[in-house]
Amino acid sequence: MRSVLTLLIALLTLPVTAQTAEEISKALSLRAIGPAVMGGRIADIAVHPDKPRTWYIAVGSGNVWKTTNAGVTFTPIFDDKPSYSIGDVAVDPSNPDVVWVGTGENVSGRHVAWGDGVYRSRNGGKTWEHMGLEASEHIGKILIDPRNSNRIFVAAEGPLWSAGGDRGLYRSDDGGATWDAVLTIDENTGVTDVEFHPENPDVLYAATYERRRHVWSLLAGGPNSGIHKSTDGGTTWRRITAGLPTADIGKIGLAVTPADPDRVFATLEGESSTRGFHISYDQGESFERRSSYTSGGTGPHYYQELEANPKDPDTVYQMDVWLHVTRDGGHTFEELETGWGKHSDNHAMWIDPHDANHMLVGTDGGLYETFDEGQTFRHFPNLPISQFYKVAVNNRAPFYDVLGGAQDLGTLMGPSRTLNREGVRNRDWYVPLGADGQGVAFDPENDEIAYMATQQGNWYRHNKITEEVIDIQPQAAPGEPAERWNWDAPISISPHSNRVYVASQRLWASDDQGHSWTALSGDLTRDQNRYELEMMGRVWSVDALYHNGAMSKYSTITGMSESPVAAGVIYVGTDDGLIQVTGDGGENWSEAAPLPGVDPQAFINDVETSAHAADGVFALADVHKKGDFTPYLFYSGDRGRSWRSIRGDLGDGVIAWMIRQDQEQENLLFLAGENGLYFSANFGENWHRVPGAPTIAFRDVVIQDRDDDVVGATFGRGFYVLDDYAPLRAAGSVPEGGVLPVRDAHWYIPSVPMQAPGKPTLGDDDFTTPNPDHGALITYYLPEAPQTMRQERHAAEKEIRQQAGDVPFPGWDRIGEEMSEASPRVLMAIRDASGRTVRWLDLPNRAGVHRTSWDMRLPAPDPVNLTVPDFVTPWSGSAQGPLVAPGRYAAQLVVLSRDGARALGEPAEFDLRPVYPGDHATTARLHEQARDIVRRIDMTNAELGQLGDRIRHMRAAAELAPAATPALFAQVDALQGALFNLRQELSGDRVRGSYSEFTPPSIRGRAGRAAGSLFDTTQPPTMTQREGLHLAATQFADFAGRYQAFVQTVQAAEEALEAAGAPWTPGRGGN
Repeated sequence: MRSVLTLLIALLTLPVTAQTAEEISKALSLRAIGPAVMGGRIADIAVHPDKPRTWYIAVGSGNVWKTTNAGVTFTPIFDDKPSYSIGDVAVDPSNPDVVWVGTGENVSGRHVAWGDGVYRSRNGGKTWEHMGLEASEHIGKILIDPRNSNRIFVAAEGPLWSAGGDRGLYRSDDGGATWDAVLTIDENTGVTDVEFHPENPDVLYAATYERRRHVWSLLAGGPNSGIHKSTDGGTTWRRITAGLPTADIGKIGLAVTPADPDRVFATLEGESSTRGFHISYDQGESFERRSSYTSGGTGPHYYQELEANPKDPDTVYQMDVWLHVTRDGGHTFEELETGWGKHSDNHAMWIDPHDANHMLVGTDGGLYETFDEGQTFRHFPNLPISQFYKVAVNNRAPFYDVLGGAQDLGTLMGPSRTLNREGVRNRDWYVPLGADGQGVAFDPENDEIAYMATQQGNWYRHNKITEEVIDIQPQAAPGEPAERWNWDAPISISPHSNRVYVASQRLWASDDQGHSWTALSGDLTRDQNRYELEMMGRVWSVDALYHNGAMSKYSTITGMSESPVAAGVIYVGTDDGLIQVTGDGGENWSEAAPLPGVDPQAFINDVETSAHAADGVFALADVHKKGDFTPYLFYSGDRGRSWRSIRGDLGDGVIAWMIRQDQEQENLLFLAGENGLYFSANFGENWHRVPGAPTIAFRDVVIQDRDDDVVGATFGRGFYVLDDYAPLRAAGSVPEGGVLPVRDAHWYIPSVPMQAPGKPTLGDDDFTTPNPDHGALITYYLPEAPQTMRQERHAAEKEIRQQAGDVPFPGWDRIGEEMSEASPRVLMAIRDASGRTVRWLDLPNRAGVHRTSWDMRLPAPDPVNLTVPDFVTPWSGSAQGPLVAPGRYAAQLVVLSRDGARALGEPAEFDLRPVYPGDHATTARLHEQARDIVRRIDMTNAELGQLGDRIRHMRAAAELAPAATPALFAQVDALQGALFNLRQELSGDRVRGSYSEFTPPSIRGRAGRAAGSLFDTTQPPTMTQREGLHLAATQFADFAGRYQAFVQTVQAAEEALEAAGAPWTPGRGGN
């Protein structure tokens, strides 16, 4: 039986399979860099009824957040769910630990995402259950009966881009286990709002909403939109017509107030003669039109929410571009906001039931709070929920900038990382251009010049030095048709020069930074009339409730790319399904072959030329605005004459937004997808989601070639950076284990802007995101974790038990060997160019691919102390050694086990590159000398501490020595005074210091003061520091003789104790 156990142990220790790109990716992680300075679109707000500082924030495109401290900090609580688009959040009034979330935003914007039904949490958002209505896609409202937590109503708007789905008002009487459709109209009409009578929840009012959106148009109303009422708890319904328009109606907002429970307020979108604010005094039986006011901007489909004042029945608030209020029951409306202290585009409001002047307001620019009914507002700049369309990076040294166009927040620019320890802060971001930010690009030859746009192709050039922008939009010549710019019009920079391309329905080029433009094509689109295209199965009147002012222009160019391999080979894609190509810089154009199996009117999200093949091009098509959520990814190797799918195993629902190809390995691709950032290491056969980000749409992705970083723009959670993805190229390169390629590191010391690392004085609401680990990032592969003998035996015994076998006794010798065996170690050796080991890094004993970092320092000289203090002040920091000199270094993986030391793989070399100039080699040498002086002094100081402990034990032992004499007592007691004097000489005057008096510099004080500051600078020592170190070294050399003599005196006293028969004391061995 023992031979069976031995064989199993051998089999279980065979190496694991070599690393794959997927395994490598698990060691990497996306790093969020914000920003949070301007927030993002808030869809709904719910407040705990008994804990007014606990809020739930539903973000239209950015998941759900919770605060328990009135917004000092927020925590995302819905990040791992399939949907990131949120329409509504509701707290059960009878059991506030129960929270309901409706996914799928309740607006009909061009950029809106979809959801997968409703979710419930029973523990305040810690965990969630999916509760059905998966095909609703957009939830307008959730109501919970205050008398019965099991009765829930869900207003489901239904799919925006197609018919059918879960559409209408749904009721559950069993806590969401089952749902009944209690109010349905037809396959195109859902329910957008629902309200209880404030005193009788059996009376309900519901607003139906007929709408459809496609790429070309938004039809935002129809004959089936209206107001309905139920008096039996939602079982039966009837449409209210008295006082309401007979013409087509668009989106309706409803509100009721406990100040007058029988009143019902409604704001209706419709024709100019019938739309506006309506009021009912008889529980919704009849209405009267009070004014023509309705929300504006891009249209009521984007707003329309009403909130009634709980104390004043004549005061109602209307969500709109600017927050509006009526104080006379709807006869007149005025803007509530009095200044520019708050963002526009309001979507949600919570009114404090105990203080109607206290409100929370959700806008496109985040969350606000007011205590004076909107006279002043407080913003919460700690929600990183900005929605970015596009991203660009430059080559600024040492760290590149990130530039992006954001939904309703303008164009934002900030650093990818910083030279300080705080990371990327809100105050590091800059907003050079307002409105809706869109396409962005940097001038490849000048990091200070950037190109950016507001919606629909309003192009500008920005100069970072002067902080000025200038309009550079190309203009049609006299007699030419108007330019049709997409809402998110594209921009591209030629890889062969600094030529700038932008596109309307034709392609434009500028060779002088936008001073002048040349049209390189005619109309490259289908040039379709949107009013001749079907909506909801038919063509509607041109005077129907279209919201085309809220649309992008149609038949526009949406993407373009010039080949980096073949100059003049340019592709464009359009929103009406075409891909066009020129091989001569625009002189001649030809239409590429249709994408196989794709709707001819597909929106071409991206055309991206191959980084390796002159005739290669990628195409990403999007048909989700026709209700088709299939990801369409294609590649052509013959300039678009034929296409093959590279979707691979990418699942449905992952809309493919943008694709990029690695510059070195043609099989390595990165994809910005609807629910995350993906990569493929085999040209699209398999796709893997990059870890580190929540479920969120990545709308754009770029590669920063110099640093081997990937930067993604999300539509609701800001920017993410994948630092140093180069290890993905090295899959399979170290099958026996070792270090993957290491990127050169920037040599500098992070600054401390605010007295101490972190945020010592700014409060917990100050938003920052971390830099990557300082120093060299090192990715390594450990094929198998070294096991102890006991671990190997337990694994073998487990196999035997699983086969129902008898587990043999291992033998006492084996057990003894197991008990005496030291645990294995996994280490990283860092060596300089001469081969000298300058640092050992202790690594976790876990098989697989991992990433660690080296801070570019020698080990700390401090004595080893295994005691962990209960509290460390923020400014204390951790023990550290001096920086090594810049230059060439190498990292190698080493495993220590009972078989000895074993190096895995070859050393991976990398450079430490100084950020600032200087004679760093000389400085590093002096710093290392200072470290050695401090190390020897601190070692002696620690030994004096140990001697003090020995002496205390010796004094106690003398009393227990049978043959002790008065002379022995005197001999031992004399050691105390001698030790005190030595400590005084080494560490300073403790007598004066105990009375808070200044004391002359000590040996240890001189060395510590000089070396301590040197370890936090790349500068050479000052003359004072050099003199202090020299004096400390000289004095310590003289002190060392007296110290050794004292050690001998202690040893003599210990021998006398031994002779007197004293019991054991620390440091004194027995014979």
